[in-house]
Amino acid sequence: MTAPLLDVRDLRVTFPTDDGLVHAVNGMDLQVRRGETVGIVGESGSGKTVTSQTLMGLLKETNARITGSIEFDGVDLVPLTETQMRPYRGRKIGMIFQDPLSAMHPFDKVGVQIAEAYRVHNSTSKKDARNHAIEMLRRVGIPDPVARYDNYPHEFSGGMRQRAMIAMALICEPELLIADEPTTALDVTVQAQILDLIASLQAETGSAVIFITHDLGVVAEVCERVVVMYGGQAIEEGDVRDIFFRTEHPYTKGLMASMPSMTDDAGRLTPIPGFPPSLIDLPHGCMFAERCPVAHLIQDGRCFTDRPALRVVGDGHRARCHLSGDEGRALVSLQGSMEVAS
Repeated sequence: MTAPLLDVRDLRVTFPTDDGLVHAVNGMDLQVRRGETVGIVGESGSGKTVTSQTLMGLLKETNARITGSIEFDGVDLVPLTETQMRPYRGRKIGMIFQDPLSAMHPFDKVGVQIAEAYRVHNSTSKKDARNHAIEMLRRVGIPDPVARYDNYPHEFSGGMRQRAMIAMALICEPELLIADEPTTALDVTVQAQILDLIASLQAETGSAVIFITHDLGVVAEVCERVVVMYGGQAIEEGDVRDIFFRTEHPYTKGLMASMPSMTDDAGRLTPIPGFPPSLIDLPHGCMFAERCPVAHLIQDGRCFTDRPALRVVGDGHRARCHLSGDEGRALVSLQGSMEVAS
């Protein structure tokens, strides 16, 4: 098997605060192969966005402390300086941000910003960059791209701004595209159009895609593999069928149970009880132990004292749980629901 395009090992990101170190990412592992679409899911605060910002090198000039390795095409990006990182950001790794209105400069024309993104990485004239930007606006479905080139961000609708952001991210045809919640603020119809657009452009360019979202329906539609994050860690990973139909980790089971169902007559969602762990005072054992109904069934208390590692539970399927596999499935069958046993 060929080496992954992106290979993240034991990534840790902390932010010093007056209250102590915030452990935003705690030993994250992630592999993405060329042309592959990988979804990263989890609750708010699980570390998805901080992970994506770290991959892009956006935290290099902040007070964040970063350890571990981020190998992109064989080069570790973690020790690179901001200057050394610039050829990668935009040229080799592109990013679609959640809110394009805040990501674009309000005083610059949309087309000019897209053309500038192209000129940063290519020795070309302003005219050539303008032509590339107009062509990219056309490819992402912006009507009358020549006229729209001179519009400002506030003159675009939400869906058009997101298309323009995609054009900016893809104009240099990066090898890896990171899409951080790209459809959250859009209505269902526009969301479907954006997902189709990303898929078609990926097919054209051959880019690998990391799709960060909390929408499991989107993951099921567009992703080949899924990484579930909790407490700054990958707690389960596998292909999309493993995650949806052969779930191993109790947290992933809780996410699946909380999804709306068209066939559920009760009309109520099943939330995961409790709250995520403090990222300042991390638990000694499993990050999910306090909220986990399975952990409360175990006599030896290992879930509260020992931090589990990612264990292989199937072909390409891993789970960060002491009780994954046959033993865990037997115990889970006793719980009957995600309610913590009293």
